[in-house]
Amino acid sequence: YQGLTRTHDLILNLGREAAGDSVLLFLNGWLYPTDASINVALGQASGLEVSSPVLQVPDGNGGWVTVMDDLSFPQGKNKTIVADLSGLFVGGEARVRIRTNMEIYWDHVFWTKGQTPAAVRRTDLLPTRAHLHNRGFSRVFRKGGRYGPHWFDYSDVSAEAPWRPMPGTYTRYGDVLPLLMAADDMYVIFGAGDEITVEFEAEPVPDLKPGWSRTFLVYSDGFLKDADLNTLSGDRIEPLPFHAMSEYPYSDAEQYPTDEAHRAFKAEYLTREVPTR
Repeated sequence: YQGLTRTHDLILNLGREAAGDSVLLFLNGWLYPTDASINVALGQASGLEVSSPVLQVPDGNGGWVTVMDDLSFPQGKNKTIVADLSGLFVGGEARVRIRTNMEIYWDHVFWTKGQTPAAVRRTDLLPTRAHLHNRGFSRVFRKGGRYGPHWFDYSDVSAEAPWRPMPGTYTRYGDVLPLLMAADDMYVIFGAGDEITVEFEAEPVPDLKPGWSRTFLVYSDGFLKDADLNTLSGDRIEPLPFHAMSEYPYSDAEQYPTDEAHRAFKAEYLTREVPTR
């Protein structure tokens, strides 16, 4: 099964300097994800069970003891997880063992010791322009070789769709800025090959002080739906999701908001029909 492999270990010897307080372990890698069909197959298979990564340290008697039942894992491509190892090692032997049967590919690992008194300054920026349009499909390749994650070359685009479109009513092309300003269930519905170009005003961003660096974080709120044959209602856009729903697809006892604002949103923006093929 994709996403599931044999139980395997990653053993790291961090050296004696890692034994102590304020020790953080950083693990960067990527996960081969499951999908709806794989999850259904796992649920129907006998004797197969996903084991999330656990972190173990030497117990002082030649064995290992689990100190973190759920280490977490890279939730996507080239993600980093952090584990606090402060005070976990017995007898100064700073070794860790990470055990799982998930198909995780670790790329690089490092650790730090001691507090980092770095100052942080946060500046919030709101989008000033957002345009929805059809762009096409970036070339897909394996980053780093045969077992690397699927990556995309934005400069190499094709108009030929690798997937069939999901039928339903999409957001019309053009200005969609009002739909990105709040998490209010009035959102952009875009499909394969579509792109939203978002611009921000740079003037509020302060100049960098000597020795400082800048990181951009994008905060988004939305819903994702694929057309896997085992995804419920994966053959169409509807029903529209909303934040207050108890499940998806939801029952007849629940419905997408029908107040005046949401009706006006649907009438103005949801006008692009994509038919069934």
